[in-house]
Amino acid sequence: MSSDREPLRAVDAAWLRMDSPTNAMVINALLVFREAPGIERIRALVSERLLAHRRFHQRVVEPALGLPHWELDPHFDVRAHLHHLALPAPGDQGALEALVSDLASTPLDRSKPLWQAYLIDGVGSGAALFARLHHSMGDGVSLVRFLLGMTDEGALLAPPEVGVEVPHPKGLTERVKLASAQALTLGHLLMLPPDSDSVLKGELGTQKRIAWSAPAPLDRIKACARQHGAKINDVLVTAVSGALASFLAEQGPVAGLELRALVPVYVRDEVDRGDLGNHFGLVYVPLAIDATDRLDRLSKLRASFDAIKAQPDAVVALGVLGAMGVATSEIEHIGIQLFTRKASVMITNVPGPPVEIHLAGSPLSEMLVWAPVSGHIGLGVSLLSYAGQVRLGIAADAKRVLEPRAIVSAYEAELAALTSTAS
Repeated sequence: MSSDREPLRAVDAAWLRMDSPTNAMVINALLVFREAPGIERIRALVSERLLAHRRFHQRVVEPALGLPHWELDPHFDVRAHLHHLALPAPGDQGALEALVSDLASTPLDRSKPLWQAYLIDGVGSGAALFARLHHSMGDGVSLVRFLLGMTDEGALLAPPEVGVEVPHPKGLTERVKLASAQALTLGHLLMLPPDSDSVLKGELGTQKRIAWSAPAPLDRIKACARQHGAKINDVLVTAVSGALASFLAEQGPVAGLELRALVPVYVRDEVDRGDLGNHFGLVYVPLAIDATDRLDRLSKLRASFDAIKAQPDAVVALGVLGAMGVATSEIEHIGIQLFTRKASVMITNVPGPPVEIHLAGSPLSEMLVWAPVSGHIGLGVSLLSYAGQVRLGIAADAKRVLEPRAIVSAYEAELAALTSTAS
């Protein structure tokens, strides 16, 4: 094997094959500058810090037989990946959401390295950088860590450790016990029936709609979590669930509706830390759509997340993704359809830096990340903390949710109500 070629890991190959015309496996990130840095400074930053990593020079080659591999693009030109745009008037969030939605609806060129970046001038008094990275290159946690390494502060602001540890059983008894538990979990995942039909399920298209919330103070959310013996993630997902309940109630009755979310859980392993790549499995979380009130919904979601942490679902799901990555494309397609029919939305929560950071000498006022969804799922919800604030981002298929701002507004109302009594 030549030095400029390396095989994709099985899990990364699985994400590559999940691409479809209606659901591209692309992570989208938006960084908003308080002051416009200028294209020359961004170009220098990309050349110095991004292109120092060979993955951003490599394209994917898919042979007729065997796993795909990374190969240096002999025609690589950064100008084919870094673009300079101007936001149409009035340069507000609505105009930026419309532009980002159009960019997010565009597939990446498989003949080139699988990333694109756009410096967008005219965003208020500043600018924004919209970056797109194929999921085969890395997951959301890896991407945030990588972006932090590109900032002026460098890796000093690494996000907190998240997820669950890969088990390393000692001795035959522990290995047999773990294998038995994982087999039971796999059986449960396979036998889980699809969740309820709703307007969120149905035919998907190629046009995506993106929106995001105003920032919410992380301290208030922490206080709410402490008050109810919950975690920050429990509170945030409760607000998302309440927003979806409000959205669905406008379409019809929600009594008896059972909706699940696919939630990525980062799987930590010493040998995997520090690279891009993919390191998480997917777990199913019932969203308690028909809960009697907000606190009932919070209690049910807290119990669901506590139960998930005690089970090997995420580790097993990561293994399933790896197995699909080495299977035939037909088998993988069947597996994707089987798993995604059991949920209606994907919800991700990625911790970002706790303080304001700088890129190319300019401070960042906002940071948002949207994870891709796969198979039949047409709604993705992403939560990202940054500088003591949390924002929600929505990426929706236009055929399922034409105006995602309705869900964003409902989420803001739900979160405000949940945290109103926190102290």
